[in-house]
Amino acid sequence: MAEKKVNVRELINKYQQNCERIGEIADACEKEKRDRTDAETSEYEALKRENDMLRMKMEAATAEHLRENPNAREEATKIIRENASHGQRTEIIMMRDLMMVKDVRNGALVPLNIQDILKPLQEGFILEKLGLPMPTGLAGDYVWPMYEMVDAEIAGEGAALSDTTIPFSKLSAQPERVGIAIPVTNQSLNQSNGLLETIVRELMPLAIKQLLNKVVCGVNKVNNATNLIGPFVGQKATAVELSKVPTFAELNKMKAQVLETGIDGEKLCWVMTKSMQATLEGMPINDKGIFVPIIQNNTMCGLPVYTTNAIRDVKLTYQKYNGTSWAAYSTFNPASDVAKYTVTDAADVAKLTGMASGDIVKVAEGTEYIGLGDWRYQPMGLFGDIRFIVDPYSKARKDSVDFVLNTEYATVTLRPEAFKLGKVKK
Repeated sequence: MAEKKVNVRELINKYQQNCERIGEIADACEKEKRDRTDAETSEYEALKRENDMLRMKMEAATAEHLRENPNAREEATKIIRENASHGQRTEIIMMRDLMMVKDVRNGALVPLNIQDILKPLQEGFILEKLGLPMPTGLAGDYVWPMYEMVDAEIAGEGAALSDTTIPFSKLSAQPERVGIAIPVTNQSLNQSNGLLETIVRELMPLAIKQLLNKVVCGVNKVNNATNLIGPFVGQKATAVELSKVPTFAELNKMKAQVLETGIDGEKLCWVMTKSMQATLEGMPINDKGIFVPIIQNNTMCGLPVYTTNAIRDVKLTYQKYNGTSWAAYSTFNPASDVAKYTVTDAADVAKLTGMASGDIVKVAEGTEYIGLGDWRYQPMGLFGDIRFIVDPYSKARKDSVDFVLNTEYATVTLRPEAFKLGKVKK
């Protein structure tokens, strides 16, 4: 008797139903401000176990499909092109290590074994560099536990020990949608090979990664976010004043101030721009004895150093030349205007030569910050599955197809005192 072929669609539907039920349990606990009941905990654990089994079955189905269809990637690209030419949207379901391309014309699902599709979302991300896991497939209002150290005690023989209350609290982070749309002309779609892989593996992950680094390391809210807010937002007013070239003593004092709060510093590290790292690599700890740079081997004050330009606070303005003088140009339109030069200091605009009437200059004045933090206290998670749609409608007038990715992330600062921000003097 022939073995029954696995229906991947049924597996996915069941997986998603389980995720929805987990979300319902979390929502009920949040609404009623309570922990899970014993029955809910049992159901929650059972749903998690079943989803783990479903993922394994889907992975096995994917491997089987690839054995039978070695050109699965080309098949998926063909489906996208055919759907677009018929005005049909293509749904791409991405679940951790799985990617399913849905042929809406016949309802089939084409599994692809692109196990590193999601990996680029985390590569280069500050939390990933620190070796901290970013959970995926979360549901509902995920709750991160926060715990403090408790003290043991010495007692004489037969003496009763005092009751110790563990100061345990739960902090939840409301997920917020993160998305990106990349338009591609039908001509490019028809002429290119490997377009799907390029967009999904390179362009979209890069954009999401840059956004998340801004969220976690930036000193300002990103796009007026309400939930995706990093630990340094709101610290600008209280930032430690650092010299134009920060000294070892100033930086080490920042470290001491964090440790004084009781943070053990297990994952304590520095975050700064690459240019600031280069500056400090050329500066001595002190002017006595043998030259020892402040930063050596990506370490400063005994702590690792990681770099991202996301921590620089850049203010963009534009100036326009009228033939004799410069004036602020507040109506700059990227679609029609072009900046001839970019300067980092507004005073440098007047020094430019060879400018004609109507020329525009972009002024990108930045403030350097140095961040310090124990990133265990800034967890981030990916909620649900990544929703990826190939949409031939929205850009139809331009004969283009929209590649649209939507997902949800959440983060929360468990202990604000675990982070310290330093502002570099201009």
